[in-house]
Amino acid sequence: MSMDGAISRAGEGFLLEFDEVYPTDPDDLWEAVTTADRLGRWMAPYRGDLRLGGRWEAIGSDGEPWCVGEVTACDPPRSFETTWHAREEQPTLLRVELHPEGDGTRLRLRHEGVRSIYYGAGWHTYLELLVRHLGDPAPSIVDGEAWDRRFAELSGAYEERFRALRA
Repeated sequence: MSMDGAISRAGEGFLLEFDEVYPTDPDDLWEAVTTADRLGRWMAPYRGDLRLGGRWEAIGSDGEPWCVGEVTACDPPRSFETTWHAREEQPTLLRVELHPEGDGTRLRLRHEGVRSIYYGAGWHTYLELLVRHLGDPAPSIVDGEAWDRRFAELSGAYEERFRALRA
């Protein structure tokens, strides 16, 4: 999987897009990206309601929410849209679409209004963990040190791309 995200200017912020085929069926991928239990295995602990009109929180290592949102559109198992409001940042919009493709499912992630250069490497790292989770869905805890190392490996290239767009 190439996993590189596309970055473009969008108003005062950026649009970040990932488009990748995952080795699973749409129902399994939908569950992996919309249920708190499965999200906690590859991304972060979540609480709340991940359905239309539901509010959710992603919980940080300090036990406090680092991001909150509200699901504004939901068409299981094809797509959902949610507000995304990380601590100390402006609210953004996240859209995820799933499409069957061959023996797998294409996931298109579109994060609109991004202002931080760290989202590219962050999403890239999380989506790599999603691939690993789909290969072994047993309960696991995201290894913070391994996540930090991979994020650091990817950050430079994404930062250069964001800076080039700002120029």
